[in-house]
Amino acid sequence: MSDWHLMVVEGHGRELRTVVAALLADRNADVTQLVLGDDVGLGRESLHERLRGLLTGGRHTVLVSGELAEAFTQAIARAADVGLHVTDRHPVASASFGFSSEVFSREVAASIRNVLGSLPAGVALQEHSEQEEQHADAKGVELYTSAHDYTYRVRGKLAGAPPGVLEMRRRLAAIEAVTLTPLELG
Repeated sequence: MSDWHLMVVEGHGRELRTVVAALLADRNADVTQLVLGDDVGLGRESLHERLRGLLTGGRHTVLVSGELAEAFTQAIARAADVGLHVTDRHPVASASFGFSSEVFSREVAASIRNVLGSLPAGVALQEHSEQEEQHADAKGVELYTSAHDYTYRVRGKLAGAPPGVLEMRRRLAAIEAVTLTPLELG
């Protein structure tokens, strides 16, 4: 397992995204090796920090694999003339997020089960609960009523190595009916 780092970069988001895109292209790296916190649901800053960001251009969290950490730091240093600089760096050992869903479609329930049934190496499903209900007397009732002939509820937490957790977050986010909690890093 490669090491990961959380870096805080001050400056404008547009310039940061340009540096990230250029670095990934130069290294021919996978986009999952360097992601902005906003793009993966990393916990939000306080109102005070957001207001301060409006004056300074912003504070952005970046999750970067150990393979690209030094190259990213150097790329930000070269972008100092556009106001970007790394203000903090922490190692990241693990990541986690919670999820929940209530659906009335067997097809969507099957999609969720398929995603949860194929966990990447190093990722564990925790606090998992699943409930499936069938009500034959509600058969034929329209979608937006309080009675449905089928209901599937699921909730849980996925935790483990950052690459696998980020992959599971991407897969679950692709299912519109799934609600995700902010990503937490450890």
